[in-house]
Amino acid sequence: MKKGFTYIELLITLAVMAILLVPVMQLFSHTLHSVGSSQGLIVATNLAKWQMERVKNLNFTTKKFRELGTTIYPPLEENPMEMDGIDWRIKTEFVNSSNPLEVRVMVYYALDMKKPIVTLVTLLEDMTWEQIVPGG
Repeated sequence: MKKGFTYIELLITLAVMAILLVPVMQLFSHTLHSVGSSQGLIVATNLAKWQMERVKNLNFTTKKFRELGTTIYPPLEENPMEMDGIDWRIKTEFVNSSNPLEVRVMVYYALDMKKPIVTLVTLLEDMTWEQIVPGG
């Protein structure tokens, strides 16, 4: 009597393995998609933070910011900035009707400026500093 597997046993084993591997492959595919989406969200968040810091470091008065109005960086006439293989644009809005001044920074995919990927909002107010004179 010969020992070994029959052809039917091998086919059944292969079929069971294939059925078990399909969900694992779907999970792998979903994970790759999620990682790509998360990476884009992280880049957009960092770009929004970077732009917000740029605005704060300009040391303009709220009057000057109100005069600036809405800006897009880089301007639409120029090529978009590229990071991690994706083209981006950053829109900065100053809400004139707010006091203190509301600043909104929105990051978009360069090809789709309809819906922002990330939006950051902060308030800016003019600061006045008093000079303290020693002994006076």
